[in-house]
Amino acid sequence: MEEDADAITSGSPSKRREVYEDSHSFLCNPMVPVSPPKYLGAKKRKGGGGGKERDSVVPMPRLQDPNLMEMTDKGVCLSMHQPWASLLVCGIKRHEGRSWYTSHRGKLWIASTAKEPDPAVIKDLESFYKDYYEDSGDITFPSSYPSGCLLGCVEVSDCLNRDEYTDKYPNGESESQFVFICHSPQELLIKQPIKGKHKLCEYILVVYHVIVM
Repeated sequence: MEEDADAITSGSPSKRREVYEDSHSFLCNPMVPVSPPKYLGAKKRKGGGGGKERDSVVPMPRLQDPNLMEMTDKGVCLSMHQPWASLLVCGIKRHEGRSWYTSHRGKLWIASTAKEPDPAVIKDLESFYKDYYEDSGDITFPSSYPSGCLLGCVEVSDCLNRDEYTDKYPNGESESQFVFICHSPQELLIKQPIKGKHKLCEYILVVYHVIVM
């Protein structure tokens, strides 16, 4: 068994595949009621410039593990206009609509754009959420809606298309084509100035040193 295990971990690709297919029945725990994993080697693709053929290794796509993604913080950030950004970070807004789908799950940092919020829009949006949560008691809205800074983060558990969203949330707050389902909002006590970018992007976050959740 030890020789087979060494062959799988350090042998040639063909040897690993051969040994794995022959020995997976005893290398896997027989008490686990699932099928053993299937070994998938890298694919070779022919191509190259100048009319010359060249073999290149194409990595196999990896399956996404939602639990692993929720435990991982890659610094992915979404820029939003105010007052929607602050309402999401403080937990009043829970569903964020977009015209595009994302496979991202887990921690999503929220930054506000540089555009100053319109007081009339703030008033209308606060009125909307007062009516939306009329059975939930008083709502504490943000005291300010700062622009051009990192506000905090939320956890994204799903991204639903319009049909899925209306089936699951018939009275949902969003009418967009795709909707991020967000929970566990955490607001930064110290707002970090930041320049937002389009759609989702990754930042090297230096704010960990000042986060007080």
